[in-house]
Amino acid sequence: MPLSTTLQVRFNECDGLGHVNNAVYYTYMETARIELFEMLDPEMDLNNWKLIVASTSCEYQSQASFAQWLKVTTEIERIGKSSFTVLHHISDRDTEELIAVGRAVMVHYNYHEQKSIPLTETMRETLQSLKPSKNN
Repeated sequence: MPLSTTLQVRFNECDGLGHVNNAVYYTYMETARIELFEMLDPEMDLNNWKLIVASTSCEYQSQASFAQWLKVTTEIERIGKSSFTVLHHISDRDTEELIAVGRAVMVHYNYHEQKSIPLTETMRETLQSLKPSKNN
Protein backbone atom coordinates (compact mmCIF):
# COMPACT_ATOMS: atom_id res chain seq x y z
CA MET A 1 0.00 0.00 0.00
CA PRO A 2 1.63 3.29 -1.04
CA LEU A 3 2.08 6.25 1.28
CA SER A 4 0.43 9.51 0.26
CA THR A 5 1.47 13.11 0.90
CA THR A 6 -0.49 16.20 -0.13
CA LEU A 7 1.30 19.47 -0.93
CA GLN A 8 0.24 22.85 -2.25
CA VAL A 9 2.53 24.61 -4.72
CA ARG A 10 3.95 27.78 -3.16
CA PHE A 11 4.67 30.96 -5.12
CA ASN A 12 8.44 30.72 -4.58
CA GLU A 13 8.50 27.25 -6.18
CA CYS A 14 7.46 28.64 -9.56
CA ASP A 15 9.83 29.99 -12.19
CA GLY A 16 9.54 32.83 -14.69
CA LEU A 17 7.44 30.64 -16.99
CA GLY A 18 4.77 30.30 -14.30
CA HIS A 19 5.17 26.63 -13.52
CA VAL A 20 6.99 24.68 -10.82
CA ASN A 21 10.74 24.74 -11.37
CA ASN A 22 12.13 21.31 -12.25
CA ALA A 23 14.44 21.18 -9.21
CA VAL A 24 11.52 21.64 -6.78
CA TYR A 25 10.12 18.20 -7.62
CA TYR A 26 13.10 16.69 -5.80
CA THR A 27 12.07 18.62 -2.68
CA TYR A 28 8.50 17.31 -3.04
CA MET A 29 9.84 13.75 -3.20
CA GLU A 30 12.14 14.35 -0.23
CA THR A 31 9.19 15.68 1.79
CA ALA A 32 7.14 12.62 0.85
CA ARG A 33 9.91 10.32 2.10
CA ILE A 34 9.69 11.69 5.67
CA GLU A 35 6.85 9.30 6.54
CA LEU A 36 8.91 6.41 5.16
CA PHE A 37 11.92 7.53 7.24
CA GLU A 38 9.72 7.56 10.36
CA MET A 39 8.58 4.02 9.59
CA LEU A 40 12.15 2.79 9.13
CA ASP A 41 13.63 4.69 12.08
CA PRO A 42 11.01 6.07 14.52
CA GLU A 43 13.68 7.89 16.54
CA MET A 44 14.62 10.12 13.57
CA ASP A 45 17.91 10.83 15.39
CA LEU A 46 20.16 12.85 13.07
CA ASN A 47 23.18 11.88 15.23
CA ASN A 48 22.50 8.25 14.35
CA TRP A 49 21.01 8.62 10.86
CA LYS A 50 20.87 5.37 8.92
CA LEU A 51 20.16 6.28 5.28
CA ILE A 52 21.95 8.05 2.47
CA VAL A 53 20.75 8.93 -1.04
CA ALA A 54 22.73 7.14 -3.76
CA SER A 55 20.83 8.52 -6.77
CA THR A 56 17.67 10.36 -7.77
CA SER A 57 15.82 10.90 -11.02
CA CYS A 58 12.65 12.57 -12.20
CA GLU A 59 10.66 12.25 -15.42
CA TYR A 60 8.31 15.15 -16.10
CA GLN A 61 4.93 14.39 -17.66
CA SER A 62 3.08 17.72 -17.37
CA GLN A 63 3.31 21.05 -15.56
CA ALA A 64 2.24 22.11 -12.09
CA SER A 65 1.53 25.73 -11.19
CA PHE A 66 1.07 28.10 -8.26
CA ALA A 67 -1.55 27.12 -5.64
CA GLN A 68 -2.20 23.75 -7.28
CA TRP A 69 -2.72 20.88 -4.86
CA LEU A 70 -0.47 17.90 -5.53
CA LYS A 71 -0.48 14.34 -4.28
CA VAL A 72 2.79 12.43 -3.98
CA THR A 73 2.46 8.69 -3.62
CA THR A 74 5.45 6.77 -2.34
CA GLU A 75 6.07 3.06 -2.72
CA ILE A 76 9.01 0.71 -2.90
CA GLU A 77 10.06 -0.50 -6.32
CA ARG A 78 13.03 -2.69 -5.39
CA ILE A 79 14.67 -4.06 -2.25
CA GLY A 80 18.32 -5.09 -2.35
CA LYS A 81 20.82 -6.26 0.27
CA SER A 82 21.66 -2.80 1.63
CA SER A 83 19.65 -0.51 -0.64
CA PHE A 84 16.14 0.05 -1.93
CA THR A 85 14.49 2.10 -4.65
CA VAL A 86 11.68 4.48 -3.74
CA LEU A 87 9.15 5.26 -6.48
CA HIS A 88 7.19 8.53 -6.37
CA HIS A 89 4.20 9.52 -8.50
CA ILE A 90 3.37 13.22 -8.36
CA SER A 91 -0.11 14.04 -9.60
CA ASP A 92 -2.82 16.66 -9.36
CA ARG A 93 -4.68 15.91 -6.14
CA ASP A 94 -8.13 16.43 -7.67
CA THR A 95 -7.86 15.29 -11.29
CA GLU A 96 -5.15 12.66 -10.67
CA GLU A 97 -3.34 13.85 -13.83
CA LEU A 98 0.23 12.53 -13.65
CA ILE A 99 2.77 15.34 -13.42
CA ALA A 100 6.05 13.55 -12.65
CA VAL A 101 7.53 10.18 -11.77
CA GLY A 102 10.62 10.10 -9.59
CA ARG A 103 12.94 7.56 -8.06
CA ALA A 104 15.46 7.62 -5.25
CA VAL A 105 17.91 4.86 -4.44
CA MET A 106 18.45 4.86 -0.69
CA VAL A 107 21.26 2.98 1.05
CA HIS A 108 21.29 1.74 4.65
CA TYR A 109 24.48 3.47 5.74
CA ASN A 110 26.79 3.69 8.73
CA TYR A 111 28.09 7.27 8.76
CA HIS A 112 30.67 6.56 11.49
CA GLU A 113 32.26 3.79 9.41
CA GLN A 114 31.40 5.47 6.07
CA LYS A 115 30.05 2.30 4.50
CA SER A 116 26.81 0.61 3.55
CA ILE A 117 25.36 -2.04 5.83
CA PRO A 118 22.71 -4.71 5.19
CA LEU A 119 19.08 -3.76 5.72
CA THR A 120 17.66 -5.16 8.96
CA GLU A 121 14.85 -7.70 8.86
CA THR A 122 12.48 -5.10 10.34
CA MET A 123 13.42 -2.63 7.61
CA ARG A 124 12.85 -5.29 4.95
CA GLU A 125 9.40 -6.06 6.33
CA THR A 126 8.48 -2.37 6.36
CA LEU A 127 9.75 -1.87 2.82
CA GLN A 128 7.97 -5.01 1.62
CA SER A 129 4.68 -3.62 2.96
CA LEU A 130 5.11 -0.66 0.61
CA LYS A 131 5.69 -2.66 -2.55
CA PRO A 132 2.77 -2.63 -4.99
CA SER A 133 0.75 -5.81 -5.11
CA LYS A 134 1.27 -7.98 -8.17
CA ASN A 135 -2.46 -7.81 -8.93
CA ASN A 136 -2.24 -4.13 -9.99
